[in-house]
Amino acid sequence: MGIVRDTDHSDGAPTVGGTGIRVRDVASASEHSGYSPDEITQLYPDLTLGDVHRALAYDDSGD
Repeated sequence: MGIVRDTDHSDGAPTVGGTGIRVRDVASASEHSGYSPDEITQLYPDLTLGDVHRALAYDDSGD
C-alpha cells in the first residue's frame, strides 16, 4: 500500500495505507529517536520494511 490521507482518520494526516500509522510517527522514530528502518518495523509490526521506506521518503510539502 502507499501513503494515504483520510479526513476520517488522523485528522487527514498522511498515513501508511491499511495501517493508520502516521507518516510523521515513522519519521519521528527515525529522525528524533534514531531507530533504523528495521527497528521501526519492530516498533510497528503492521509495517513492512517497504512501508517504512515509503513513509521516510514521503514529502507532503507540495500539499
